[in-house]
Amino acid sequence: MKRIFISLFAVAILAESGAVNAETKQIQFEGPVRLKQALNAIEQQGLLADVYWPAVRLVKTDEAAELERKKQNVLMQLAELEAYWRGRRENDKADAAVMLQGQVKGWKLGKQYWGNISIEQARQNLADNPLLPEGSYSLVLSERPENIYVYGLVSKPGKYAFHSGKTVANWLNSVEEQSNFLDGYNKSVASVVSVDEELKANWAYYKQSDIELMPGNILWLGFELNQLPAGYKSLNEDIRGLLSHFVEDTSVRSATNVPVYQVSETPTSKWHWSRRDLSPSYNDYGSVGLLQNPTARMMDEGAFALSYTDMDEYRRYTVNLQLLPWLETTAFYTEFPNRLYSNVPDFSGDNILTDKGFDVKARLWEEGYWLPEVSVGFRDFAGTGLFDAEYVVANKRFGPVDVSLGLGFGRLGTHHDFTNPFCELSDEYCQRESSFGGNGGKVEFDRWFTGSAAVFGGLEYQTPWEPLSVKVEYDGNDYSTDRAGVPIVQDSRWNFGANYQVSDYFDVQLSYERGNTLMFNFSLRTNFSTLNQIKITPDKVVPTQDKRKTSLEEVDWNGMNHTMRKQMAFSGARFAAEEDEVTVYGYHFRYRDSEEAYDRAARVMAAELPDSVKTYNMVDMTLFDPNVNTRIDAGKFKDRVLNKDPGKDVDEFDDLFVRLESPDMPPRGDDSWMLNPENKFTNRYGLKPFLDQSFGNPETFYTYQLGVYAFGRRWLNDNIELFGEVGFNIATNYDDFLFLGDGRDALPPVRTDIRKYVQNDIWLDSAQATYHKRLSQNWFATAYAGYLERMYGGLGAEVLYKPVDSRWAFGLNANRVRKRDFEGGGGFLDYEVTTGFASVYYQMPWLSDSLLQLDFGQFLAKDKGVQVTMQKRFDSGVVAGAYAAFTDVSSEEYGEGSFTKGFFISIPFDLMSVRPTRERVGFTWVPLSRNGGQQLQRRVRLYDYTDDRSPFYNR
Repeated sequence: MKRIFISLFAVAILAESGAVNAETKQIQFEGPVRLKQALNAIEQQGLLADVYWPAVRLVKTDEAAELERKKQNVLMQLAELEAYWRGRRENDKADAAVMLQGQVKGWKLGKQYWGNISIEQARQNLADNPLLPEGSYSLVLSERPENIYVYGLVSKPGKYAFHSGKTVANWLNSVEEQSNFLDGYNKSVASVVSVDEELKANWAYYKQSDIELMPGNILWLGFELNQLPAGYKSLNEDIRGLLSHFVEDTSVRSATNVPVYQVSETPTSKWHWSRRDLSPSYNDYGSVGLLQNPTARMMDEGAFALSYTDMDEYRRYTVNLQLLPWLETTAFYTEFPNRLYSNVPDFSGDNILTDKGFDVKARLWEEGYWLPEVSVGFRDFAGTGLFDAEYVVANKRFGPVDVSLGLGFGRLGTHHDFTNPFCELSDEYCQRESSFGGNGGKVEFDRWFTGSAAVFGGLEYQTPWEPLSVKVEYDGNDYSTDRAGVPIVQDSRWNFGANYQVSDYFDVQLSYERGNTLMFNFSLRTNFSTLNQIKITPDKVVPTQDKRKTSLEEVDWNGMNHTMRKQMAFSGARFAAEEDEVTVYGYHFRYRDSEEAYDRAARVMAAELPDSVKTYNMVDMTLFDPNVNTRIDAGKFKDRVLNKDPGKDVDEFDDLFVRLESPDMPPRGDDSWMLNPENKFTNRYGLKPFLDQSFGNPETFYTYQLGVYAFGRRWLNDNIELFGEVGFNIATNYDDFLFLGDGRDALPPVRTDIRKYVQNDIWLDSAQATYHKRLSQNWFATAYAGYLERMYGGLGAEVLYKPVDSRWAFGLNANRVRKRDFEGGGGFLDYEVTTGFASVYYQMPWLSDSLLQLDFGQFLAKDKGVQVTMQKRFDSGVVAGAYAAFTDVSSEEYGEGSFTKGFFISIPFDLMSVRPTRERVGFTWVPLSRNGGQQLQRRVRLYDYTDDRSPFYNR
């Protein structure tokens, strides 16, 4: 090993081979120096030949006090643990604490602000070429190491001979053959620490990562968390924090050059199960499971699948979404080829029966070393109940074999293997009422976990050939309660199948079930959290000193505005300057992540504005009004982007962007304006396609209308906007409708006669005038009048209270509207109503990236109640949501469906585009639209317009 000590003013270089024959040299730098310059000077001394750069460490040797304090704190905790366990006569654990003390004492540590460094990367990229502040440094060099380090709860810590191709589990099993593990070691998770990162790796019999070690890596095996007393839960993290600044092992064994420990050279086979994708697969019902049965497993958060299954007597269409890490949701339609929708040909013709419903499964706890993963689930819990069932199921994995065992009720319990265990609590659990829910849509809690019970289970085996897994299961359903229109015969409770991954996005499953039936399904899969699209964006401005002006008078403000637009940061930028602050007022329509826009805009300002400007203010504008201000310390920002801030990445700004209330714009003509052109209001127009869809209707399963909207927009001044939209039909099968909604209904037909509206090929969809105004810092208002949507026209207003970065917002809207006629023009019908709501918005910190909205008020049919809307945002920006309206209308008055509910997905358009944009496209699914619980479809919603004040959709 070579060591190079650098002092920026008096540099001593010590070259070392082993521990002797040191050579000392002197290098002089005038003031702070870039890493590239220092490495070039060292290279000229001939000290960088044959260097293994992944193991190079740059240590700031004059900042050892903080690390030494942390080290002593860890040693103190270990000493206290030893005494604690001795006092409890847990001597094996106490001995482990003593062993760890010895390891930590032998570590030489050094403050390392920079991770993996390279002379080639430093020469090419500013991000890899930091400015080294004045001080003393040690550059630890090495040829390619022939060992790794193993520390933690092992009896023989230190250097182990390196062998390639070994996963973490393979390494630990090999180490265990050489060195006993100490009491309390973590049986499930270990850590791999390298120069620039730390990776946690699973290594238990039920879950293993395929992470391999590289030469010079540190393998750390800490305590099982439940083995540590309450006050010491952070001890593992504290020790790993020290290892991120590891320089060398100075223990007696290392100092005396004792040979490294030898372990098995056997690599982990490429066919080993840890190298396979062990994600679960979907069952016949489109949810995670085996064939007929569910399992306790969950997909990764954001997993989304569209499935089709042919089960002979049923054809099932399913949408499945892993909404949260512990919550799986499923919506389905099931067709009955042997049953008609109704016996009235004038109503549904020869269309077959279609049933819709919802499934949900929640994980109670995850799998551990000893405990299985356990989930509870509900099938068809809010539908007609034709497939309703409840279950509790557990899964335990043994390498490539995943075993499940469950207890089912309802349709999953018809084999009646034993008496319902809940009968011991109450006789009401012993019998199950009819499973047909009449109007559907109601959650019938009184049927849950009632009636007969049966055991179900099985296993899924991941074969060495990664695309293929095989399944065997034992069914709890005898099909005696099914209403398929024909008898279903079960010759065997055993089902067999195979799932084949055609690609990362497409699965096909074939199965032989009930001892007599061949079935198949396929699933199209993606993940809303990981969706991404390569973007074409301009290179970021590098704000070097040579571009910077010496005074504000020299700044080309129009040029800066043009550059910001080219950077896609801000459009329509206006600049005001006051003393040592410059404020830009503008709009960013491109980047969903606002920090990307702020970064690019601030770089432009840092490149152009003189050093006398100490503060940048970037004010987001919404509808010609200031919305929110982001303040930046100019000096700190320039240090960060020019890589002068030790330990900080050049693109890391969370600590620099300070969000504040937006300032009022100075009056026109104020001396502070550097650039403030008059607004130029022009006409904007365009076309946008649309696809309206409906599923499960009496006349046909799938109903659609494909068309295009032609829209026009004009601002009259800073506050008033005109907007109009005309719809054109391209293709539709809505003319298949036989029933146009003229039947008796307890409520006014505020929505059910939509079928009369969609018969037009051309129609005026909307035409309205809208007035916008920011009333004060946190209050916003809008008023509007005209043809507000396809079915209603009138006038209304909304106010919103929304503080900056508050999780809470409150709104109020009121509307007086009249129903439009069916011709698609400007006429009206007699029905008139006042509708409006008091709204509460809450971004829930305990349910990541989720927004709850409650609307209390009067709906279009004059029913009163609350609409609950829940939205979940995934990492890609996709938003999935659901809503339900609960009003003073009974389920009998409401009719089929029992209450209004719907689901929607909002997809950022830039997931389909190479250019960034904030535009979105959406899809809404309403299982059945009746008249109760219906809101006006307003085009302008202040919460959406002011999203940047407390970002939910755009971040």
